[in-house]
Amino acid sequence: MVDLKEDILRSAKKLEKAWVLVQSPPKTILPIECYEHWTKKASLHRVLSSTGDILPARKKAWEILQSVPSILENTEEGSNNVKYGDHKMDFSIFRHLLLTPYVTTTWAIYDRLANVCGRLAAISNLSENPKQNPKIFEDFLNKKDTLGFSAHKHLKQAYSWPLKVSYKIRNWLVHEGYEEGTISMFKGNKITDGFTLHDDAIRYLESCCNHKDFNNEACNLKNIEECWQKKNLLTILDIYHAEIDTMFSGLIKWSVDSFVSQIISFSERDKEALTSASV
Repeated sequence: MVDLKEDILRSAKKLEKAWVLVQSPPKTILPIECYEHWTKKASLHRVLSSTGDILPARKKAWEILQSVPSILENTEEGSNNVKYGDHKMDFSIFRHLLLTPYVTTTWAIYDRLANVCGRLAAISNLSENPKQNPKIFEDFLNKKDTLGFSAHKHLKQAYSWPLKVSYKIRNWLVHEGYEEGTISMFKGNKITDGFTLHDDAIRYLESCCNHKDFNNEACNLKNIEECWQKKNLLTILDIYHAEIDTMFSGLIKWSVDSFVSQIISFSERDKEALTSASV
């Protein structure tokens, strides 16, 4: 399993070293505009570093979700009210209160990483757009040409299913609550229902996330069928987010290393320093 925070911070340090070096260019190698361009891109090391700092918040939100069984142990028998802190609330509200911070924090991280990767490695009309940040869905999965070396095709073929499911669940919880139209996300609102998905919700996710196009052989997801048979949303999110973390770990390392390699290739003066920075 990848350590996404460690990979983010390691790439941020590489990018910061490049940022320091390209701010003092020689007068005889390349036009100053080239170094100004590199400086602007390399300044994204700040976004990467601060994104790494969000990972502990996601971890804490997940730990709270994992503690639900112990919290429910203190619930009065026969009651559907859960005590959380100084407040008592219906289990359905409690469940939503704990789920939403986790999924929104997770996608805050993913959106920030997609922005950095797009700014560093996407084609110019995407990477240079000042009004809209590059997005994993709108740009990397849904457009024909976005990333260098057709990397977007790799993302679509190997990771579109877990990405779509996680993103749909996030939007469902944040924008719709528990029901989308007549479809309920969970089996019920009783404590005994826990985080079990409704059968209609599973069918809906398969439909809107294009499960028919998903190929088990093109994905590293383990125990995928088993996690859906149990219908437990927390199990599904745990497995799927681990897979998406792996995707972003590779994407951020590739984007940063490719950017630094561009500087090495075109600016011989900085070759030794940047090579050591990229190790």
